[in-house]
Amino acid sequence: ERRMFVKPHEKNMGIGKFRDLLRRGRSGCDDRTNSHNGKIVNGNADAGVVPKIDSNGLEVFPLHHHSNCTDKAHSITDTESEVGRPPVVYYSRQNDCLRTEVSKLFSTQLFPPTFPFAEEAFGTGPPDAINLWIGNERSVSSMHKDHYENLFYVCSGQKEFVLCPPADVVFLQEGEFSSGTFCPRMHDNNEAGGESNNESNHSSWTVVADDNNTGNREEGLQHEMLEATTRWIEPDIKKYMENKANKATEEFPLLSKAHPIKVLVSEGEMLYIPSLWYHRVTQTCETVGVNYWYDMKFDSPHWCYFNFL
Repeated sequence: ERRMFVKPHEKNMGIGKFRDLLRRGRSGCDDRTNSHNGKIVNGNADAGVVPKIDSNGLEVFPLHHHSNCTDKAHSITDTESEVGRPPVVYYSRQNDCLRTEVSKLFSTQLFPPTFPFAEEAFGTGPPDAINLWIGNERSVSSMHKDHYENLFYVCSGQKEFVLCPPADVVFLQEGEFSSGTFCPRMHDNNEAGGESNNESNHSSWTVVADDNNTGNREEGLQHEMLEATTRWIEPDIKKYMENKANKATEEFPLLSKAHPIKVLVSEGEMLYIPSLWYHRVTQTCETVGVNYWYDMKFDSPHWCYFNFL
């Protein structure tokens, strides 16, 4: 079965609860919960009581169609995910959040509004976005590219980047994948009958499939459920770097021709990631970072060459 691109569940919470979840996750994490990969299968929420692991060591999640994340949903701040494992939390809004959502922090002038050398080098003016990132080693952003010139500064902790040049696009096997969203669900062990109580409840993660709708449901007009897709790179380049004889090489033979570079960025250091460079990102410990996105020039030879490939 082909894997699916799954977006994270978004939840509003105070910084105190976020910090507690982040640190509780670190104290209880293991190799399996560090993994950001999983396989999606058709099923129901109740099937996710005990995590199912496939032959590749990937966790299998039940998939729901024509649903939403409000059905029997609950707050991840109130309970842990299935079998007592804390959820993986990561502050990663990518919407100019440092200047918008946490504007009080930005107003302290701890962070410069721009870098003159960057504006001169890129020639596209001030940054389009300044983002705040907070996470630990349990959260992983899979290999992707951005249409921005990216300056990433580490305030505390350490970020781990695996970088590939744009020319590796022919080796990374980027493709169209069905997309969905993680959804936490509460289950009552007494649903079949009897009274419910908090001690008999358990929670699990399911996946709600995205869809593109045509027509108007409220007016009763005929509509078609279209599968939503997104472009995603399925193979994990880091696993290949760590073991070049693993299954990834057999399943994705072109991966062996890629040119990955691992870079560790520590507190007080800044990394420049050129636009269109692929990068896989995680942390080696609890880490706070800030990045500046400067617009790229779409009339540059790099953009034309990338699209030619």
